[in-house]
Amino acid sequence: MDLQPIAMKKKTVLIVILVLAVAAIAAVAFVWNKPHETVDNKKGTAVTAEMLANAFIQNEQQANATYLNQVLEVTGTAEEVSTNQDGKTVILLKADDPLSGVQCTMSESQNVKQGDQLTIKGFCNGYTTVVLLSDCVMLK
Repeated sequence: MDLQPIAMKKKTVLIVILVLAVAAIAAVAFVWNKPHETVDNKKGTAVTAEMLANAFIQNEQQANATYLNQVLEVTGTAEEVSTNQDGKTVILLKADDPLSGVQCTMSESQNVKQGDQLTIKGFCNGYTTVVLLSDCVMLK
């Protein structure tokens, strides 16, 4: 009985496994080191804070289909300004519903006060009781 073909099959299987392992490690390294996406060079969809909050309040599923993971340029009035646990400025833009609004977590510290009229660009991350925007930058 010739054992050489069995040894060749084992060698081939081992080589295939090694190639697949190297490819998987390369893919993980690529994704891990991929630069963080920012809104800086992206065109956003212009919307008011009232329109955006109302869209989510009235039909969250449709609003998610329209706005989720999109870059938005939201105009509104600063209702509340705070700092989160990461030291980032968080601005709540006023909406028609007193229990809602648009919460913008800024990428850089901002000097904003309550009542300021603002336009903020950021990624829409969905809705809790407020619409959430992240990685935001001030436009005006």
